[in-house]
Amino acid sequence: MLVTPVTLAVIILAVVGKRGTGVFKKQGVAWGLTVLMIFAAIGIGYARAPANSPRPEPGLVQGPGSMPSYVRDDAGVLSAETVRELDRRNQRLWERYSVSIGVVTTGSAQRDLYQYAMKASEEMGLGGYDMIVVMDIGGDNYWLLQGNDISRDLTNEDCTDYAYEYLEYDFARGMYGDAALELTQALERWYETYFD
Repeated sequence: MLVTPVTLAVIILAVVGKRGTGVFKKQGVAWGLTVLMIFAAIGIGYARAPANSPRPEPGLVQGPGSMPSYVRDDAGVLSAETVRELDRRNQRLWERYSVSIGVVTTGSAQRDLYQYAMKASEEMGLGGYDMIVVMDIGGDNYWLLQGNDISRDLTNEDCTDYAYEYLEYDFARGMYGDAALELTQALERWYETYFD
């Protein structure tokens, strides 16, 4: 696609070179060269574009089917079965309501868990109706963050209450997989009430 515009440009420049520089002052030639440059720019853009093969977002692994997994177990505390169940839950949520719940574990204590949750949410590509739970194993802390579009219906106080009610018991006992499953199950029920 790029060869044709470049070839035409070379031919036009060769003809113009024989006739002198007065050719560039003609409106038709100027328009023709402008169109030619636009086609050349488009051709260069297509030549440099990456292949259209679907890839998961950086840092995400593939979940069930072609859906990326929104589980990032940096602390290594979740079993493979727990991750599969969280992926299945997200698959259901996506099919029913086009939402996801991110789950992130970290082994190093975070100074600002809210900011860490925000950054992880952005890295995962979570949106305004999605949620993310971060379990800071090293800091013995956790955070549930809701998207902006549902923050009126699920307030920061509600997030704190949900995390304490459904996560605290298992988290305090080091049963992090059970804690993540318990909380995300409660949040799945919340979504069912919210959307139905």
